[in-house]
Amino acid sequence: MDSTPDALGRIPDEGRTTPALDTALPRLRPGALNLFETISGTLANLAPAEGIFLSITLVVAAMGSRSPWAFLIAGIAILAAGNTMAEFAKVMPSAGSFVTFIANGFGATSRRNGTFLAGVAFYLLLLCYPITVAAVVAFLGSWVASLFNWTQPWVWLLITLLAVAVSTPLLLRGVVISTVVSFILFCSEVLGLLVLSIGVFILAGSHLSAPLHDVGGSPGGFQGLVGVTFALAVSGYIGWENSGPLAEEAEHPQRAIPLTIFISIAIIALIYLISSWGAVAGFAAWKGGAKGVNFLGSFSEAAPYLDLAKHYLPWFAWFIGLIGYTSSQACYLAAANSQTRIIFNGAREGLLPSWAAAVTPKTRVPWVAVTIYLVLTAVIVLIGYVALKGNAVSVFSDEAGIGTVPILFVYLLANIALIIYMLRARRDLFNPFQHLIVPIIGILVLGYGIYEFVQPNQPAPGNIFWIYILLLLVIAVVGTLIAMTRNPRAIEHVGTVLAE
Repeated sequence: MDSTPDALGRIPDEGRTTPALDTALPRLRPGALNLFETISGTLANLAPAEGIFLSITLVVAAMGSRSPWAFLIAGIAILAAGNTMAEFAKVMPSAGSFVTFIANGFGATSRRNGTFLAGVAFYLLLLCYPITVAAVVAFLGSWVASLFNWTQPWVWLLITLLAVAVSTPLLLRGVVISTVVSFILFCSEVLGLLVLSIGVFILAGSHLSAPLHDVGGSPGGFQGLVGVTFALAVSGYIGWENSGPLAEEAEHPQRAIPLTIFISIAIIALIYLISSWGAVAGFAAWKGGAKGVNFLGSFSEAAPYLDLAKHYLPWFAWFIGLIGYTSSQACYLAAANSQTRIIFNGAREGLLPSWAAAVTPKTRVPWVAVTIYLVLTAVIVLIGYVALKGNAVSVFSDEAGIGTVPILFVYLLANIALIIYMLRARRDLFNPFQHLIVPIIGILVLGYGIYEFVQPNQPAPGNIFWIYILLLLVIAVVGTLIAMTRNPRAIEHVGTVLAE
């Protein structure tokens, strides 16, 4: 058996030849995105306004006035996962992103095992990215409907489906125009959060130090960071990986992707810190110390930032209402750009029928992958609407919880893959800190987050999320086995198509 690594650092299995890269496969438009645009798309996908709107109540309920530190600590922790994508992108940038990384990481010891785990990751992402994005657009529909006091459940559903529909022409026009639009929408949400926070800092100055003390929450303080609170804060950074699948369309992806990851996480962590600090200080000053903090952390406060604006900056409240929409719409556009590339790449490497890798002649947009993604998103929204009897809050919270865990599992697999790949295939590049210590930290952080999301002793409905997550994993395993059986060549092709 030949134990010489191939061009991707993988060890050929006995009886198999080293795979050659197929240059005749469909390709995306190279160099379409510059560094600023890759950063723009990632920031839009991270959607800080929606993230803080959805998470602030639960984090404050556990940590009280110390809650801003949860978002900062989570941002530092997620850098460990970001390091994995950055290091892989330096040596094998690919539209397959995590699928490519896992294929070649585990494939450094066994190509079949690498392909199997990469296939599982692919089918999990194929299903779970649309599930989490369905939660995003369901929140969008619910937010807009509540602003106008439209109480009929079918109204938020209609708004949600319209948001998906109006995004379609932008996505099919090309990656650049949809990225630019998503960034403009992102800028509006940042403007809203910063203006509101600065206004609160000025008007609630006597309580600016609230996050430096233990006030409110149960159990309160940093004791409240453990458990689902930390997992929730970490999940607020999902979207940091947006640039990975854009490698084939990015200028100088080996440099652009690592820079995009770290810059984007740092910017969003700062926005989370400022906006959560403003919320804590604002409610403490408004309603008084522990009473105000505990009110912020209660379900009696359904729209804390909107209420903050109405109290401190009433002339600006309409804009805070607007960014609830723009944040979600920007997230959907940016996420669709990135996540459809993984679908496209899986199709050209044999995990889906080859026709699903079709691209438009001029702009090379993967139009079939975009269509698959849009249909899946809409269907998942409809399933949630029917299953949960039109309760929008249940739809977006349940779908977000169920869809997040398998994505975290893929992150975890990629962290393990990086260690194996560098030790087995690229010892010439091996750095103990970047390729061993940091990935181990990432494995521990992600493993803890997954555990907290799936443990059955959570309040309902979180106590049964593990059943749906297990079902998704079973579907992914079965799908992989079927693909490897029907298309044996996939064993040699998965993970081989890299950015030019």
